[in-house]
Amino acid sequence: MRGIFALLGAAALWLAAGLSAGARAATPPDPCNGFGVQNISIAYVMPVTLSATVQTPPDCMSWQTFISLNWRADPAKPGYPDPRATPDEFGAPSDLAPKVWESFADSADVFDPKQKAAAARWNAPRSAVLDLSRLSEFGHADLSLSGISQAGNGKWLTNQRGGLTFYDIRLNQDEYDFITDNVFNGDNLTTYAGQAACAQAGTSGKGGFNLPQGTGQDTDCAGTPATYGQNVGAIEVKAAWTVLPADHSLDYRYLTARATVIQPDGRTATETVGLVGLHIIHKVQGAQQFVWATFEQIDNDPDASAQTPYYTPPALPDNPNQKPSTGYTYFNPSCDPRTNVYGCRQNELPGTPCASPPQAGCDPYDAPMQITRVVPVDPTANGVTAYAWSLMPANSVFNYYRLINVQWPSRSFYVAPGSKIKLSDGAITPSASASIVANTTLETFEQTKNTCTSCHTSAAVAQSSEKGFETIAAHKQLEVFIPPVNAAPQYASDYSFLFEAETNH
Repeated sequence: MRGIFALLGAAALWLAAGLSAGARAATPPDPCNGFGVQNISIAYVMPVTLSATVQTPPDCMSWQTFISLNWRADPAKPGYPDPRATPDEFGAPSDLAPKVWESFADSADVFDPKQKAAAARWNAPRSAVLDLSRLSEFGHADLSLSGISQAGNGKWLTNQRGGLTFYDIRLNQDEYDFITDNVFNGDNLTTYAGQAACAQAGTSGKGGFNLPQGTGQDTDCAGTPATYGQNVGAIEVKAAWTVLPADHSLDYRYLTARATVIQPDGRTATETVGLVGLHIIHKVQGAQQFVWATFEQIDNDPDASAQTPYYTPPALPDNPNQKPSTGYTYFNPSCDPRTNVYGCRQNELPGTPCASPPQAGCDPYDAPMQITRVVPVDPTANGVTAYAWSLMPANSVFNYYRLINVQWPSRSFYVAPGSKIKLSDGAITPSASASIVANTTLETFEQTKNTCTSCHTSAAVAQSSEKGFETIAAHKQLEVFIPPVNAAPQYASDYSFLFEAETNH
């Protein structure tokens, strides 16, 4: 399996030379000083406010959020850090216990009708094995129960080993409690009726469909003061995972998990998967349009280039704790266009999946893709990453993860009760015209099209819909929900697509 993994050859020089396991990166100047923002530390300290006029504060906040969420979870309290975990253990490859965000609620479970009134379910035991058989954010046009479809286009992403990328969405207790505690005539916010009632409730700028921002600033849908979960604001996490080599040779450079993986043809196996991408959106005081941060594993892919050979190794900060890479996960510098299904074309959107027997023009799920990053990583993000890396234990797997970019609202505002889509983006920074923020494992084929809030300003509550049937790609007939024709404008769901996508109509 590892032999299929493309070798970088000379391009391996983009990673620091391997040093002894005890080496530590030299500590660069702290870029967070002087901005009135919480300094980055290897500790579970969750940032809960943002005040910014430049990019550095949200980048510092997002790295600290990443560290907090990747702290080992308390086995007795889902969503809480384990008080016994120490900074020296942070990211240790031998620590296979779930991390804080992995103990959040699976969004598909939250909206399961069987859990409709089960607010106490937050404390129910979590499975030690991830279920990557489904996708929580289906997008508008495509519904796939295989767990591989990317939002926006419904397509899949295949690595150089021929393995698919799987997606997983989770939400924290603040958001979970908001969904289950707000009840209208017996319907909480896992239902269309409950969501619509919440959106229309409240008066005078209080209440309505506003997910928690924490710090004692929240209300229920009717506008009555309320506190949810840990009072840190709503957090949604979307993760991209791919199966790692069976010999565990790459486990040291990935956050790993054991996962039940169901392939599109129905084959099921329990595998070791590695985290390749992570979206974190966090609503806090001063950022009611959320802070949108995205991280990637450093081996994913190179940057695109206009000149031969049309790619360039990514510009990474120095980190002597990193061992040399054995190759890109989603790119082969020696790709042969005669044998590659996509002709080695970069970021080629796959078409129709191959059925059995395969039809003309189909694309097999196991055909490796040539992925490059179209928009280089923001230099400010690189500077903050350099500092975060310098604090990491030498053997931490998080030495191999970097911040790509962060979007944040420069004009934060409360979403008024009764608001309908499309919402304002709060003067999101950086704007789409300045720099599209995209994760190459989560928005692979959208890198030149949409930034985070370009789509999420149109996130709506569910609509009362009729059930229909539609054949999608090579899948058998799948049950989908078809919105009514000429439906009235939808109430806004505070920038989250979970309500429209997950609600059992």
